[in-house]
Amino acid sequence: MAQSERQAENKRANKREQAREARSRRAASSAGADWEQFDWLSMIALIKALTAQDGAVRVGKTRDGGAWAFGIYSGDDYATEYVRPAEDFAAAVEEIARAWCEDGGAFFMDTLIALRSDLAR
Repeated sequence: MAQSERQAENKRANKREQAREARSRRAASSAGADWEQFDWLSMIALIKALTAQDGAVRVGKTRDGGAWAFGIYSGDDYATEYVRPAEDFAAAVEEIARAWCEDGGAFFMDTLIALRSDLAR
């Protein structure tokens, strides 16, 4: 792996960790993840964005049901991202997209805007 590739990967890893820490600081409550509160449009946009770059996402709840768990796969990278119910779900998913998508989340945002526009019709 060339030095520039290692630097780019380190930068992406740092960005992911910063996003995870920011979400962790914002979430103070663990009221329990409820599928009724789940933002399905954000999730569909995230799935489309990750699969467009040959990645994947696994969605579920934590063992105690206190948060949603997103297993993110991108190339050789994998991590589980957690979103607590006290967080702004759409903002948290957007942060995940910005951290994991090669284009910084641009395709995610375009897809999300299109989905919401179609739903409003």
